[in-house]
Amino acid sequence: MNAHISKMNFAAAMLVLASDGVLAQGSGVCFSGVARPSCSGFFLFEGAAVASMGSSEFTINTITPSGSGPIVLPHHIHDLPSYFSGALGYVRVIGATTAVGPVAELGFSNTSELGNAHRVASTARVRHWVGAAVLDVGAGPLGVEVFTPSTSGDCCTDKVKAYGATLETAITYKSLGGITLGADAIHGADRTSTGLHVGARVGSYGAVATAVITAALGAFVLYGLSHSRD
Repeated sequence: MNAHISKMNFAAAMLVLASDGVLAQGSGVCFSGVARPSCSGFFLFEGAAVASMGSSEFTINTITPSGSGPIVLPHHIHDLPSYFSGALGYVRVIGATTAVGPVAELGFSNTSELGNAHRVASTARVRHWVGAAVLDVGAGPLGVEVFTPSTSGDCCTDKVKAYGATLETAITYKSLGGITLGADAIHGADRTSTGLHVGARVGSYGAVATAVITAALGAFVLYGLSHSRD
């Protein structure tokens, strides 16, 4: 439950940043839409739900004692699993239809019964507008958590850091929502993993609406769980 609350707090924190006074009309920093003379740059607030494919599958066996003898439990994992993420960034307009800048992304996956695995990426983003379409291309370093057999024995697993790079592109309508496609490569825990990912991305007011709805649904679920014990 604490992990879910932390994710809700992360979404709420990004929502507060998105509504900060720096996005005022007269500041020259815009939040959505296409490139225009009044915008010197764009504040980026994004969310994504991504399915990964092509990553190698590993099996980790854990042993649980029982009265009839030890029970071996196999766990099938991917170092680059599907994930949800949120991102913050800023791109500065450098031409009539082009902007560049940094983006930081925090993601998590709960596709494994072993627990959540987090990923952090820092990318250089190039944004290009073609009419109402927004084309983003980004690349940069990537860090992820991968599962390994525990050094404490056969009962458990450990999470260690693996590092590499990510490359991604996305096309959206006025940065509100669209599709994203990318590739990852990492090395850690004495192994190398590569994979592709494809998914949906929301941005600007689309991301704000998604964050509000997600936080409201999360609060409703937590409220129902807490009162179901009464």
